Amino acid sequence: MNKAKVMISMSEEFLSEIDEIAKEEKRSRSDLLREAINLYLKGRKKQEIPFGNPRVKNAIIIQDALANQDSLKEWNSTAEIRRWREKR
Repeated sequence: MNKAKVMISMSEEFLSEIDEIAKEEKRSRSDLLREAINLYLKGRKKQEIPFGNPRVKNAIIIQDALANQDSLKEWNSTAEIRRWREKR
């Protein structure tokens, strides 16, 4: 795997904090930053998965439409889901 170097800017205080953690964990600054970025990217992917699912999107649209029909604004999505599950 080829590696590329990237230059970023950050405050001296932030860099000091990164260096302290890297030293405590006996690893390089680059290794620590690579892991932090990797964890961030994995977290983003996990958050995107449910909303990228067409069934989830459709369920959200239906719930929003039902909530908008409630003139008293007392619609409870959790109760509606429970009622729906009980009918199945």
